[in-house]
Order: sequence, then structure tokens, then C-alpha cells
Amino acid sequence: MTSVGSSSEHVIIIVLWKYRLSLYQWKRRDDVKIIVVAPPRMLVDETNVDVYYQVEPPIRDHDHCLLMHKVRELCSIFSSKNPKLVVFERSLQRPIAQIRRDMEVDGFRPEQLLHFVHAEEAITMRNGLAAISLRQCSLSGTPQPDSWAEAVRRQIGGFPAVVRPLRHHCAHSVGFIRNENEFKNWFRFQRNSSVHRNEHYVVQEYVDDGHEFNAVCSSADGILGCISAIETHRSVLECIQNQQPYALEYLSANQTRDIFPGLESFCIQVIKSIFPTSYLGLIFIRGYYKDHNEIFFLGFGLEPDSETARLLYALPQSNPWEVLALTAQLGPQREDTSAIDNNYHLVINFPSAEGVLIHQTNILRRESYMRVSWKSAESAEMKDSDHLDDNVLQVFLWNSNRSQLLADCIDIINSTDITIDRNALNERHSLCRKNVAKLTAKELVRSCTTTD
Repeated sequence: MTSVGSSSEHVIIIVLWKYRLSLYQWKRRDDVKIIVVAPPRMLVDETNVDVYYQVEPPIRDHDHCLLMHKVRELCSIFSSKNPKLVVFERSLQRPIAQIRRDMEVDGFRPEQLLHFVHAEEAITMRNGLAAISLRQCSLSGTPQPDSWAEAVRRQIGGFPAVVRPLRHHCAHSVGFIRNENEFKNWFRFQRNSSVHRNEHYVVQEYVDDGHEFNAVCSSADGILGCISAIETHRSVLECIQNQQPYALEYLSANQTRDIFPGLESFCIQVIKSIFPTSYLGLIFIRGYYKDHNEIFFLGFGLEPDSETARLLYALPQSNPWEVLALTAQLGPQREDTSAIDNNYHLVINFPSAEGVLIHQTNILRRESYMRVSWKSAESAEMKDSDHLDDNVLQVFLWNSNRSQLLADCIDIINSTDITIDRNALNERHSLCRKNVAKLTAKELVRSCTTTD
């Protein structure tokens, strides 16, 4: 390891709060010094870490005062080394952005973070993205279906459209509206619900026959990978609402260039529009892809939006997104051809439904490699899925032949029947049913690699 006084040394300061971090797949570099600042026991292993500062915070320290004080101290000590501040948690983004501005450290500043923290302001703060963004309008107050329908026709061109409340992010609170009558009926129901009175809504264009995607990119390396929905005739949220299985595919950078031509240049355009100066961190760009001339921007974030996405990013190259984030801080790297995985990877999600799981169905082996993971135990009482990670079953598949992989995926979706004793007395989706008892520690949840 290069000495602390070496002028060629890079210093990366990782700040954690509740996020447990493992860097066992990080390839050590002699010119990089890794410093972790976190409460005790937040680091899984110390193999690839030079210094671990354990800061014991006081109870209910919502402002992370002691943690931020230590980070400022380290930034001052290593100011001549141009340190990089890396965080993986949403709650730390704002205070770290403030430290970057105060200590003149490269990276996100508070004013840039507004795009990610305040969804209401993100509607108008497009920064040149209006030409490639889905048209949308905002509605607020007590629902007025007739006048609001006219506003939708005037501002986004009519229907179909997607309606989502800004304060309630559950899948069941999103409406997929095909025509004006459905729009009026949906809002009449919302008006009678105390949950959504005086709510703020966003109405957005609906893309037919387009792949939903979430691409991870950096300004230095371009696109690093992409997660795409296999089906185009229905959205992922629609599948979750209706408890229908759906598949998400992970594509490497080269695979993305082959299958979705034009997506990389689109992502670079988004990054340049968002950041006036070079930003070395990762950015996760969401949108819809129809063809190379029709790519629509939906939103972006600084971290994966689900645990399912984290697993897909890590599976192909056994390289968690956190390691990708650290590598991006060091700028373009020479590609390690020995570690490239040429397989295609996907996961099939079977959303949970309110009721009791009667039997964990046997998933027969296909041509593709397979891993079966049951997320609920037999006789377990479940609630409706609220988001991507609420599943009764996940099936991971990988194969070097993409055509065979997709054929196996479709076969599993069409032939798998999961026996659930549904509670027919409750009207499905009438309210988000989040108070159903969770699994107890005694219940067996089976997760295995299948060879049958």
C-alpha cells in the first residue's frame, strides 16, 4: 500500500449509517486508500479497508452530528489528496452534499440533490430534458374528475395515462387509465377514500409497446448495465397490482448496446443535461425504450430502487453495485476481460397475493441454469404485493443463449401455478393492506438451487 504522504494516492471516504457493507470483491489497488466511517458493526469485513472509524451516535441522532463531524475532520486531513465522499444511503445524501460544498469536494452539491429529494420540484426542473421526457402534469386538491380530464387532454394529449399520488408510493395507489371514463371513475373512488383526500397527483403519458428499463451509468464509463422488463404490453406495476408474474432481464454494457441500440447515447445525453460539471458517481436512469428513435426519460436516482435490482446487478459479474460505485470514483478503468460473464441473466417475479400459501410448487428444470427462491413459507399468511420485492417466489435464470433463456422464461411463467387460499371477503386493492401479520421466525422459507 502506498504511504499516506504519496501524491499519487487516491483517498475514498465511505460513510455509512444503517447500511452494512462488504467489499470482499473489491480488487485492491496500491494507489487507493479506503476509509470507512460508520457506527459499529456496519462493516461486514475489513479485508479491503485501510481504516475503519467506528462512531457511536447518540440515541435519535437524526442529523448524524458525530458522524458528519468525523467526515469533516477526515476531509480536512486529506484535503491535499482530493478525497472522494461515497454514500449508499438516501438519508446521508443531503448532509454529505453539504460537506462537499463546504469542503470543496467533488460530487453532488445540495442544489443538485433537489432533483432526487423533492419529487414535486422534479416535475418542473427538467434541465433540458423536456424533449425526451414523458409529458406529465400535476393535479392537487380534492379530486375533480371532469375539470381534471380536460387538463389532462390539454397538457399531455389525453389517454392512456398513468396517475400516481406523490405522497403514497404503493403499487396499488397507481392508476393505469385507458380512457376518460376510467379516469373519472378512478378519481371518484379516490374522492371517497380518506387516504387520498387533498392529495397531489402526477398524470403521465403511458407508453405502449415499450420496454421499461433502469440503466446504471457513470459519466466516465457510460452505460455499465441495464435492467429491462421482458414484456412490453403491460407495465411492471400493472403485473404487481394484478398478481401476474413478470420477468426482469439484466444486460451488461455490451449486451445493452446490441439489444437496445441508442440507449447508451440517450443515457449520456441525460447525464450531461443533469450535471453541468463532470460527476464521477453512479446514476440510475429509468425510462421506456421502443426503438433507437423512441426512448423516453422517466426519472433517475443515486441507488437501485429495489433489492431485486441489487441482486440482478450483482449476479452476472459477482460484483455488487457498491463496488461499481467505488470504481466509478476512480475514473475509467482498463477492462478486465478475464472477469467478463457472457451469460444473459433474468429473474421471474411471482407477486404475492393476499391469502395463505398452500403449497410451494415444484419448478422443473429447464435448459437454462436456474435458482429457485421461495420468499414465503407454506401456510404463511401473505398480503398483496406493494412493490418489486414483495414476491411469493423468484426464479433466477441464466444462459449464454438468449433465445433459449427467453423461451424458458415464458414456459415457466405460463406453466407455474401457485396454490394460494385467497381471502375473497376483502375487496382487492381497495386499500393497501400493510397490517397483515408477518412471517414468524419459526416458519421455514425455502431457498435453493434446483437440479431436479
